[in-house]
Amino acid sequence: MGSEKELIVVIETGSWVVSGAAGYKRADGTLEVVAYASEPSGEFIRNGVVRNIDRTAQCLTNIINMLEGELKNVTIDKVYVGFGGYTLHSIHNRVERGFDEETRVTAEMVDSMTEEQREFIVSDKTVIKVIPQEYNVDSLMTSDPVGYNCRHIVGEYLNLVTRFTMMDNLVAAFEMAKLDYIDDFVTPLRLAETILTPTERNLGCTLVDIGADSTTVSIYKGGRLRFLSVIPLGDRLITADLITLGIGEEEAERIKRTIGLTTGGSDDATYRVESGNDIKLKNISLVIRARMQEILVNVSNQVMLSGFSDDKLSSGYIFTGGALEIPNAETYIRNQKVKVFPSVRVATPGENVRWTAKERPTVSKQLVMAALIAAGEDNCVTVIHEEAKEIDYTDPNLTTPPLFTDDGEDAQKVRDQKAEEEKQRKLEEKQRKQLEKQRKLEEKAKKPKRESIFDQIKRMRDKLTDMINEN
Repeated sequence: MGSEKELIVVIETGSWVVSGAAGYKRADGTLEVVAYASEPSGEFIRNGVVRNIDRTAQCLTNIINMLEGELKNVTIDKVYVGFGGYTLHSIHNRVERGFDEETRVTAEMVDSMTEEQREFIVSDKTVIKVIPQEYNVDSLMTSDPVGYNCRHIVGEYLNLVTRFTMMDNLVAAFEMAKLDYIDDFVTPLRLAETILTPTERNLGCTLVDIGADSTTVSIYKGGRLRFLSVIPLGDRLITADLITLGIGEEEAERIKRTIGLTTGGSDDATYRVESGNDIKLKNISLVIRARMQEILVNVSNQVMLSGFSDDKLSSGYIFTGGALEIPNAETYIRNQKVKVFPSVRVATPGENVRWTAKERPTVSKQLVMAALIAAGEDNCVTVIHEEAKEIDYTDPNLTTPPLFTDDGEDAQKVRDQKAEEEKQRKLEEKQRKQLEKQRKLEEKAKKPKRESIFDQIKRMRDKLTDMINEN
């Protein structure tokens, strides 16, 4: 890996697999994923929730080792972290401010109202993301209240919350693995930024991510996230259902990925499984359809609970996730007897992403990893420079360059000149990058430092420890 490439490294703690990827962004906006590694985590991470801290820490270490092995000549110093989980959901809340006389709304005032949401406590949940909705400035509704004069202001907020223990276990696993992080991302939000178009987010749409153990439903309207819920149902349940027919787990997964929701053939057609038993293809199809139907009905129910009807979400439904790679899944969704999903689009990787890593995961996983890399900004690796090798002049296969060019010039002099020009070019390029990096650092320094979710969890953990010790 060339030293001029600043690599962004991400780790995503999915519902069934922990994945890591490394890539870089070009100046033209395109993104290249150059390394990918994954490890099954179903035994110790379920629905995105860390159950076993020790095994999760070891898994994280393994992912980093695999990525470094593929990248070669680099050490990974820090990573970006993407997470979700079935305890993740949204809660609406509001903050009010009243004044004795006409007062101009300032940016500091709005920031303090937003910051107040971070201390919003709901049972054992913790707020991990605050998304402003609208502000009611006296009788005026606006998305940007700064500069208005008023005597009363109400801020509407959408708070993303998750169970504190879920985040605490994840933080503990990273600490045990001695793995530093630059920042943490809520995976469904980053995925939406990559998949949804500005038009879809503005006109209104529902993003449905059917994963292994859970399904995330995100509703956008007016350019903002308006609702998010995670259903504890995923396509791994289809595999479990097939197992009840007397099929082994690996074969059940293979049948799901090859036969899937394909229709056709006679009702008496059979499939011989590895155990030697013949199972009717009709029964296999009924099992897969029944579970898929349950997931889709629950998705529709979440949209209804959100308060947004389909006529308010004119850009329809956008589907992604491993379940969409089951054969005929898209057709099955489109052909629901009850017209639950009036408009359907299945997300695919954009042309601005190149996947050159040795391992190529499913399309849905490519979308997730590319979305997380696109959100990163800082270099995550240190390049290890190899020492110059001594030339063995006794080697019979050693060749020497010519003394003269075809024009009779001193070849060594020409080579030296080209080397000097290349050296100068690299120096200028390095200076340009240093200036650009300095500019970004200065811009970053001007912005107020955002407390990462991981740091927030550590602070809350310390606060709880102090309270326990005091008592």
